[in-house]
Amino acid sequence: MPTQEKTIMHRYLYRCPVCRTTSPLCQTPAELKAEGASHRDKLHGGHHPDGEKDGEVDRRSRWYADLGWLATLHARLADAYADLRDPDGMGHRLWVSALAWLTLTTAGLTTLWATGAALQP
Repeated sequence: MPTQEKTIMHRYLYRCPVCRTTSPLCQTPAELKAEGASHRDKLHGGHHPDGEKDGEVDRRSRWYADLGWLATLHARLADAYADLRDPDGMGHRLWVSALAWLTLTTAGLTTLWATGAALQP
């Protein structure tokens, strides 16, 4: 019986502010690049519209580049946990977000404890 290997899925979107459209979800950077080029060629004669946006997004379709460093770390952890159960889905449940915050809090407290223990005479 073959085993099905689950991998963490990356999600990408292209956004054109002129047309006010967002591409369908892309799975690879190459697919994203082709989507953007196709849109520009068909509707803008190959020109790049001012303010166009593309890049990796989380399961809630938020661009990682727009999030702060802590929110990005949380979103990546939550996406990874959600991908374990549903690799092709979008959005995530509350338990995934709670588990991501628990992981971040535990890592932070462990770092503080280890630093304090190392500084003890």
